[in-house]
Amino acid sequence: MLYFAILVSAVILYLVQMQLYKKLTAKGLSYRLRTDREEVRAGEDLYLYEELSNKKTLSLPFVKVNTDLPEGLKFHFTDRFEDGTTKETYEFGAQSIYVLRGYQKISRRWRITGTKRGSYLIGTSHIMTNDLFGMNPVSHAADSLEGYTPQRLTVLPPHYDLRKEFVTAQGMNGDIVSNKTRMTDPLLFAGTREYRMGDPMRSINWKSSAVHGRFMVNIEEPTVPFQFNIFLNTQSRTLEKDPEVPSAPDEIDRCITTAFALLERGVQAGISIRMMWNTAPKDSVQYDDTAAAVGLRPLGDDEIAARISTTAPCRTPEDVTAVGRVLAELPYRISVKEENLLDHMLSNPSLYTASDRYPGKAALIIVSTYFSERMLVFHRSMEARGVRVIYYIMTTYRNAQNIPDDIEVYYLSQLLDENGEEASA
Repeated sequence: MLYFAILVSAVILYLVQMQLYKKLTAKGLSYRLRTDREEVRAGEDLYLYEELSNKKTLSLPFVKVNTDLPEGLKFHFTDRFEDGTTKETYEFGAQSIYVLRGYQKISRRWRITGTKRGSYLIGTSHIMTNDLFGMNPVSHAADSLEGYTPQRLTVLPPHYDLRKEFVTAQGMNGDIVSNKTRMTDPLLFAGTREYRMGDPMRSINWKSSAVHGRFMVNIEEPTVPFQFNIFLNTQSRTLEKDPEVPSAPDEIDRCITTAFALLERGVQAGISIRMMWNTAPKDSVQYDDTAAAVGLRPLGDDEIAARISTTAPCRTPEDVTAVGRVLAELPYRISVKEENLLDHMLSNPSLYTASDRYPGKAALIIVSTYFSERMLVFHRSMEARGVRVIYYIMTTYRNAQNIPDDIEVYYLSQLLDENGEEASA
């Protein structure tokens, strides 16, 4: 009889605590996430802080938190071994198990890495609690708990060393971006300096030479500061399976990284630059504030120009970062095909070469995964109009030997696959 009474009491206790935990577990349980930064460059780390609070007297003997990250972000773990070596691993998900006493708060810090450009919402977490006997798990979505707010994180295109990653077949091109041309104006000079071998005789300043007792030459100002605009071609092949979606998104990502690096480098050199791409403005960003920050708008009013996006001129590092946010959100969409795009450029060159400082004087840099026969014809036509066009293409020189050497083309120094190994285009 005693054993029966004990058994009945145990069953009653089990049922009471089961109902108690089912009813009260979620009450007073709060879950918060925050990051130490709102944006990073791809390849950089940041910290994600996870906070779990139990705002009631009832203790929670078992709380398991499963946190999943969106594609483009990964948890970064470092395993350290007794011999002093370390191993880096990356995972999309992480799991934590806690015991929460009444009115206790637990915080945990995770290191995460931005692996791919994009704008992400962090907060896909599931929390599982259990009773004293561990036999009645209850799952809670994080967004059903008090204090939950998903965190928006922007991963900008990665840092990219253009001088290391690209080469050109033209020996005349250097490694330094300057906002000055090579040509100078003999009517504009900013002082004198001592004559050097190779200086033209016409640049000698005879009065200054007489004063100093040696040949002095004028320091001539460049004729026109070098300006350029950047066009990002979102078409990845001359012929796409789907005319509105690029078939090689990884190569488009490389184009985006290259275009952003050119923008950074140019603005650092004091050049005012507009960026353009053949994805319609309405499809380019997820958030209106991102578009407003760069003055994103259609290139023009005609049918083609209305489907091409352009930014306001970028002059400061803040402008560059704002464009980076747009490029982070840019989807894989083609609004204008290559042949229509090039024909429009030929018909309306001023739309693409206009500069806010020197109207009609900006060169055009086209960043593309490929260089086609149509582009060659386009280049000759633009050259005849006096428009300088420069190309950055996502292939190596050995895979693009059919491009004439007089065209200013920058090639990848080597083509790497997803594992970092050299690959063919």
